[in-house]
Amino acid sequence: MIKKLNFIFLVLIIILVYSLNSAAYFKPEVYRSSLLKIRAAERSLNNLDKKMNRAKSDFKIFYQSEIDDELKKIDAYYQQLQQAYKNNNDFEVDRISKIIIRFSNQLLLKTTESKPVQLRGFWLDSGTFAKTGGRSGVQKLLNQAQKANFNVIFPETFYKGMSVIADNELFFQDPRFKNWKEDPLKVLIEEAAARNMEVHPWVWVFNENTAGKPGRILENNPDWANKNKEGEVVSYHNSTWLSPAREDVREFLQKRYAYLVKNYNIDGINLDYIRFPEEYRGSFGYDQISVEKFKEKTGLDPFTIKSGSAEFSIWNQYREDLITQMVKETTKQLRLIDPNLKISADVIPGREEARYRALQNWSLWLKNDYLDFVLPMTYTENLFSELRSWIKEDRSQIKKPLYAGVSVFKLSSEQLIAQIEEINQINPNGVSLFAAAHLTEGDYQRLAQGVFSVPALLPDKNKRESLAKMQDFILKRLNIIKEAEAIETDDLIKIRTFLNQICSKATKADFNFLDYVEKNNLNLSEKVTGVLEKDFNYLKDIINLY
Repeated sequence: MIKKLNFIFLVLIIILVYSLNSAAYFKPEVYRSSLLKIRAAERSLNNLDKKMNRAKSDFKIFYQSEIDDELKKIDAYYQQLQQAYKNNNDFEVDRISKIIIRFSNQLLLKTTESKPVQLRGFWLDSGTFAKTGGRSGVQKLLNQAQKANFNVIFPETFYKGMSVIADNELFFQDPRFKNWKEDPLKVLIEEAAARNMEVHPWVWVFNENTAGKPGRILENNPDWANKNKEGEVVSYHNSTWLSPAREDVREFLQKRYAYLVKNYNIDGINLDYIRFPEEYRGSFGYDQISVEKFKEKTGLDPFTIKSGSAEFSIWNQYREDLITQMVKETTKQLRLIDPNLKISADVIPGREEARYRALQNWSLWLKNDYLDFVLPMTYTENLFSELRSWIKEDRSQIKKPLYAGVSVFKLSSEQLIAQIEEINQINPNGVSLFAAAHLTEGDYQRLAQGVFSVPALLPDKNKRESLAKMQDFILKRLNIIKEAEAIETDDLIKIRTFLNQICSKATKADFNFLDYVEKNNLNLSEKVTGVLEKDFNYLKDIINLY
């Protein structure tokens, strides 16, 4: 048995040896099980070495000097680690290897580039909000968010017929907030303002409950229910929904949103569930009012329409228009109260997919200026294909801001950082994380050390300052490329002049970096061209979208 264990251990050592390919590789004279601790530390150092080399080759803007200083400390620990092994001090081997791994992982984050101008938001779910318990708890939460350089909060404010604010003629307060000494929303707004963060209350629209049965609104108004063809009110996602065809439903909701805008110093309103249930071509919409209005308008009976027919397309368009009508009406009313209010919606990712799955034509809402921006719910563990197909395709067609929603609840801390890095490559204008309930103290710290390490300006505020930040960002990139001897001096001067011309105009930009490279016969490598093209496209978005 002992011989078998020794054999297995030797096999593990051989595998580890061949998995290491950097200078960090200790060769002992005697092999003991504690050598596995050294190999784990070496792997972390190798990962750091690879990430740094990749960042350098991509001309990333990161804290090179800080990392170099920390590497000297790690190297000293590595020497101590080897000596501890030689001295047969396995306790020290274990302790020092953990230190090296921790430091290496921290430095990995510092090789990540942080964008200077973007929305960095998170949805503050009502459960997490309630658990803060009052002002001191809110301060503690927002201190974490401030250190991680977030700049927008979407607090869940009206949901399931309840609200975070005190009872009044329009609102029923969520019992979890009953013991607060102050108005929860007012406290959040005040503390957020003190930290230069915007607050956009997150409000539910047509989804009424998620417990597989009617909630407060439908209990009091059963006729308001959205139904499927069989007359059922519970959707396949276990939710109950309100009928968008009913004027009284729309007025009920809009009065509550208007109250928030009139009575609180908020920066925006974030509309959620402004769609049909996610049932593909809207299997809902068969409530009495919807059917009667459709019959009156078209002479058709939706109960007799066959799926896939020309009449079915008319039925789909009718229901889609009901949702659009709600967006249009709501925006018009809220902007009369506050013309500067930012109105957004959480939407199904993929313009056409949203229409197909939930009759949600959000690209039309942006085109018609019913919304200022959307947050596609790109909730996936798939780092590349889904994110790219959703965001890149939509971004190429949409001329207004969109900020990807990231599902923290599906991801490890490492995956979270990786997704934000990927989104920054595709659409660096902003991102929002769902939700605060799933953000750990470690997540806030990792964001602060890496992808959110540099404070970011909101793109639509302080436009001149944002432009200056972008200009400085690209100049830093050019300096890195120059230090790497990857650009000729004449070409560098031309690109700097081009950049200055763009930023000095500060008007709608209609430039193409690749065209400029070609017309001016710049001698740039494919890598340098690709990196700078992304930067200039990012700059173009900041100018044109805001």
